[in-house]
Amino acid sequence: MRSRNQRGSSAIEAAVLIPLVMGVLLMIAQIFAMAYATHGTSQAARDAARAYSLGQSPQSAAAASLPSGVSLVSVSTFGPHHGVTVTARAPSIVVLTDRTVSRSVTMP
Repeated sequence: MRSRNQRGSSAIEAAVLIPLVMGVLLMIAQIFAMAYATHGTSQAARDAARAYSLGQSPQSAAAASLPSGVSLVSVSTFGPHHGVTVTARAPSIVVLTDRTVSRSVTMP
């Protein structure tokens, strides 16, 4: 049998652990969202550099290539070898991190 002092300890432990576990899960979800945005931004930079080397709009190519949830911040071109830098913003789950991702690609 449980003593009188131990009856409420399970509820107190749950009240402390549940928010902690939820916070860890939200941080893990934000890490996956950043990985998703990084991969999408890399692909968008490759597509924008390809379009720029073909004389097309790198902005349009990058915007069309980004996955849903990832918003385009800027596209800039550089150098004589059709270099492009794409900057995008990852989806927000936890507002504690900088969600901006930049990737640069130069066509060979």
